[in-house]
Amino acid sequence: MKMKKTAWIIAAAITLAGCKKYLAEEPNKQVSIKTVSQLEALVDNAPLFAYETNQTASFSTDDYEIGKDLYRLNPGAFNFNGLQYYINSVDGVASLASDDLWNGEYKKIFTANLVLDNIDKVTGDDAARARVKADAHFIRAMSYWVLANYYCAPYSEGNLQSMGLPLKKTIEYKESLSRTTLKETYDFILGDITEAEKVAYDDVDPRRAWRVSKKAIAAFRSRYFLFTGDYPKAVEQADLALQSSTARLVDFKTIKPGISRNYSNPAATLRYSELFTWTALNFLYWQEMYYCRYTYNRSWYTPSTSLMNSYDTANDLRYKLLFIPNGGREFSIVTPATTRYTFFNTGYYVPAGFTRAEVLLNKAEALARQGNTGAALEAANILRGSRMSTYVPLTANSKEDAIKQVLAERRRELPFAMRWYDIRRFSVNDYTGDDIKVVREFYNMTATGIDVNTPQTYTLDARRMLVPINTVEINSSNGQILQNPY
Repeated sequence: MKMKKTAWIIAAAITLAGCKKYLAEEPNKQVSIKTVSQLEALVDNAPLFAYETNQTASFSTDDYEIGKDLYRLNPGAFNFNGLQYYINSVDGVASLASDDLWNGEYKKIFTANLVLDNIDKVTGDDAARARVKADAHFIRAMSYWVLANYYCAPYSEGNLQSMGLPLKKTIEYKESLSRTTLKETYDFILGDITEAEKVAYDDVDPRRAWRVSKKAIAAFRSRYFLFTGDYPKAVEQADLALQSSTARLVDFKTIKPGISRNYSNPAATLRYSELFTWTALNFLYWQEMYYCRYTYNRSWYTPSTSLMNSYDTANDLRYKLLFIPNGGREFSIVTPATTRYTFFNTGYYVPAGFTRAEVLLNKAEALARQGNTGAALEAANILRGSRMSTYVPLTANSKEDAIKQVLAERRRELPFAMRWYDIRRFSVNDYTGDDIKVVREFYNMTATGIDVNTPQTYTLDARRMLVPINTVEINSSNGQILQNPY
């Protein structure tokens, strides 16, 4: 009991230390840490490590769309801060009161550093010590990966000397907050992944998929090498990850119907799958996960026309189960009838961690980009076999067609989680056929309001593919953290 109580106090101290204090001020670390079990309790804190509040992923891509009539007739249904991300404003995003993604990831990094600072000082079982140390390195690598793919330039040879992240490697508040280079950031991430690979656990623990394993590391590496353009290594690591006997595809034909909700004036019935009512007690154990991560958004997802049109609406169970016609009724929207995208727990949680589906798509894309069309489609079609009511395989007659088909499947499988990542990396690779243009037809928006009498077009450009760092963070760093160049 004493161990559990002390671990809870440590977790509470971390939570209450404040957001920006993880970078700029000395956090409260007066709690006594004496045992490996206490540190293990920290890395077992799934609610801290499994969720990311990510408004860019939710609102900034071509997966999301707010029609002008939809907003004009229902302005109260949309959060003003979220709309700053929707139009990809620089000043609007930078000047918000806080940035939950930045704060949340540095909170995770602080916790990982706290574990690493104490791991060789505490008493306890050496096997547990080794595992917890690997967990901490993996947690830190994952958080820096997320931060780099939002606030820094996309990975490319030409961008390697651009600004990376402030790399906090210890819990010392006096540690420099100056931004390293992008190369140094990616090298540090890869170093942490390598340290995590010393873990003895080979496969995913189905009871704790938020703990590291060699298969989870292979899944991470498949993403890392795909994004850095090393396609042979991406395939190699995907194949290692696919040897998992724990992380398995869910056949969407086995997902059961869930609740129905009835509305009047006018009458409407919304039908959800069972996933809609799944809480963390269910979705943290989603069997496709190599490592738990979920994008959290307490607003709602209005899918774009282009996203919905990408599905075979007659056969694709992802469309039938996750897209709710007239789902805007839950937010008192009658006109226009508006589709809602949902996944877990009232639609607020979308898988963003490494899944078997993503690993198959990483492999398929890397093979397609190498010109191995047959093997690329074979990997993608394994996924489609678990997603279609009537299986219709992808086919292609050229390398370019295979890339197009695989990327379309990737978008259908991973909306509102991976699309921002993909838009960025497509913009800097050596293949122009995958470039994505994000254009918003909305209204003139300022810091004080939205003028529905003045339509305006917003286009995502290369500079704004870097999310602005919050002004509060810049000011609290006393000039050490520099803003991205806009």
